[in-house]
This record gives sequence, structure tokens and C-alpha cells, in this order.
Amino acid sequence: MDDKRTDEENSKRFRNRKMKFVLRRKKHFSQSGFLAELVSSKYRDEPFKIHSYLVKINANFTRAEHYHKSKKEWITPLFGKALLKMKNIKTKRRKKYLLDARNREQKIIYIPPYWAHSIKAVNSDSGILVFSLTPENKQDTIPYKI
Repeated sequence: MDDKRTDEENSKRFRNRKMKFVLRRKKHFSQSGFLAELVSSKYRDEPFKIHSYLVKINANFTRAEHYHKSKKEWITPLFGKALLKMKNIKTKRRKKYLLDARNREQKIIYIPPYWAHSIKAVNSDSGILVFSLTPENKQDTIPYKI
């Protein structure tokens, strides 16, 4: 529906809407940290056409441990250090990335479909930002330990 509108039409529509100054999102806590959705097309947060969330990982805990059949994700560190492990469940190819928010270069890692991934906070709490084009779909999230 919005995809068929021009940028100008979308901008006009956004300007004519009552602006929300605060977006409220629930935090989902677990022993390993928390996940909080940020802006998302799921909530009709115009003008955003992405889904994003913040993940806090407690020291030495691991999160994710799953893969997606169709969802594509991009992740980047916000604070602390985290070890990202990835495995292609079809070819068994593996990759590892140490994400350190203090590095002079900001790494943004692409996670394609069928790549299982887990992320572990190294020594202290860690935070990552995750972006995707689609909101979370439980049927597309398959548990998988690497």
C-alpha cells in the first residue's frame, strides 16, 4: 500500500498526521539480557520501512541460537564486545566475528537466510542493534545451536 505512493505523497501524509514524540516499546527480559523492539513497520512507525531492535546481552551469556528461512538481518555493536558465530545450515560453512564497539571502524554484519547465528557477550555486558526489512516471525525462527 505505502510502497505505491511517491516519496512526496508519503512525506505529505506523514506531515499531516499527528506526530508522536515518544514511541513506547516493551522490553523482553530473560536471564541472558533483554530485547527491545525499536522502530518498525509492524507498528506503522512512519516514515520507517524497517524493523529494528536493541539486544542487551549479559556478560558471558549467549543469545539468538537460531536461523531464519527468509528473514535477512544486519547487526552492529553498540557497547561492549560480543562474539558472533554463524553457520550455514545447508553447506556447514562457518564464520566468526568479534564485534567490539570500541573499534575505530563500525562493523555491520549481514546475516542471510539459512545462516544460524549466536552471539555471546565477552567478559562484560554487550549491546547490539539489529535491523531487518521484516518484523520477527515465529514460524521463520528455527532454534539451532552452533
